Amino acid sequence: MSIASHSRARARASFKMIALAMAAAASVGGVAHYRSTKSASAKEVAAKVRPAMAAALGRARPGFVLIAGDSHAAALHLPCDSVNVAVGGLKARDVRAHLARLPMPVEPSAVLVVVGTNDVLRKQSPLERVDDWISAVRQVVERFRKVVVVTAIPPVGEELAAIFDPDAIHVYSHRLEHLCSDGGCVYVDPWKTLRSRLFGLARQGALVDGLHVADHTVAVRELAGMLCRDPASRSDGIGTVKVD
Repeated sequence: MSIASHSRARARASFKMIALAMAAAASVGGVAHYRSTKSASAKEVAAKVRPAMAAALGRARPGFVLIAGDSHAAALHLPCDSVNVAVGGLKARDVRAHLARLPMPVEPSAVLVVVGTNDVLRKQSPLERVDDWISAVRQVVERFRKVVVVTAIPPVGEELAAIFDPDAIHVYSHRLEHLCSDGGCVYVDPWKTLRSRLFGLARQGALVDGLHVADHTVAVRELAGMLCRDPASRSDGIGTVKVD
């Protein structure tokens, strides 16, 4: 086996370990975590849990924060009234479609979007799809009239660099920053302390499985400062969904 083939094999093995790490997710602080079966895609899981999310939105109070995106968004618990409709495994176009199917009788006071990791898989040739991706994100942003905070894409571990493209993480995040510079959204990188000297790669120990953040304290503090008008008011029982 060549060195390159060996590296890819190790990366695939590391990627499979993500499922084991996610299996340990349990109910924490009133936030329900769900895990899909191996046969269910992220879009199928989103469809299954959408009624519960719609019910949560129906109970939402004025001033709440909406959190949308992939598993990185699903793991964020803000210290203020919020509804999390993130589903792990979603790509930008999936987030757009998911939000389009969710009724929002009360408009959120602010929206947090974390998306992009599932769009930078090497097998998808992400550097050839930047324009399509940014178009999908733009449509998500334009759906809302209030402030929309969009984060940079978190880094990945070096052990998964054969599966996820660290260069695409940098390019996509730069395009997000440019998108928001034109107005309509606010770009932020709450993952700065996780990055190595290379933007798309994480420093050692920053991730639990080569993909997911080990400690969200710094990121949540920065995001709460931007999004939470009243940190003292917390939401009860917000549905969050993770999928392998």
